[in-house]
Amino acid sequence: MAQAASQARARQRHSTGHPRPRARALETVDRRRRSPRRVRRGAVIVAVALAVGSPLAVAGAQAYLTQGQVRLERLQQQLDAQVNQHRDLELRVAQLEQPATVLSEAEKQGLVSPTSVVDLPQVNQSSGQPPAPSGTSPANSSGGRPLVASPTSSGTTSGGR
Repeated sequence: MAQAASQARARQRHSTGHPRPRARALETVDRRRRSPRRVRRGAVIVAVALAVGSPLAVAGAQAYLTQGQVRLERLQQQLDAQVNQHRDLELRVAQLEQPATVLSEAEKQGLVSPTSVVDLPQVNQSSGQPPAPSGTSPANSSGGRPLVASPTSSGTTSGGR
């Protein structure tokens, strides 16, 4: 009988080209028993990953914040230095703009002091028209021309400015 079974298998193998798979014995699986193991194993893996990953994430975030604080401190120092330099330069400009300083520098360059100083009236920027002359018009040293242009001109001033 064993010989007949082996011959039948050989015939099937030649006809299909593939051996016929052997039937495996079926077993019943109690799903209640296997399922909690998989759930526990997954929960343990997730818990270990969180336990290891959380401190690493916190350490990385703390290093990033510390690096930002160091950069911020460096920029703050640069800003303070620039603000101090700006204040020093503003003070120097204010000292150089004083009339006494301007006169002394002009005399050093060979210029003579004026006999009288006349303040010009302020021009209203919105209308573009110079104010009406008040009695006497100031003249510059180049032949008595007025320092403020006539109303028919483009609103510019002459007199070296």
